[in-house]
Amino acid sequence: MSSQRWAAATLVVLGLAAAGCNATTSASDAPQEKPAKVEAVQGKNVKSVTLTEQAMKRVGVETTTVTAAATGTVVPYQAVLYTPDGNTWVYTVTAPRQYMREQVTIANVGGSAGSEAFLSSGPAAGTTIVKTGLIELYGTELGVGK
Repeated sequence: MSSQRWAAATLVVLGLAAAGCNATTSASDAPQEKPAKVEAVQGKNVKSVTLTEQAMKRVGVETTTVTAAATGTVVPYQAVLYTPDGNTWVYTVTAPRQYMREQVTIANVGGSAGSEAFLSSGPAAGTTIVKTGLIELYGTELGVGK
């Protein structure tokens, strides 16, 4: 075979190889679903956060319910979020995998080792709230890391 034929054959093989590389789509090139959807809530200054199933597993969201007390309602103290402006909040569960921040007023903290927050205002007894993963929800709501 002449050197020209070898050169032509080499170019064809290299061209096919290069074309094959471009035609193949790897899993990392495929568009990926965002872990959360953040939406404005009409009439409120907070946003709704909806997590995917995978994001739920990664964040490790755990929930509990608001309970009734003689002076109002009670939530686990770990479920209370303090924002930089000094306000206190909890995340309520508004639908499966969907959360919204709701402002609360803490009357006092008590229980064993200060593990309960007694509220004078906030969600009603029986409301499902987040007790683990609220920092991640807050960061997602604010768009931290974008």
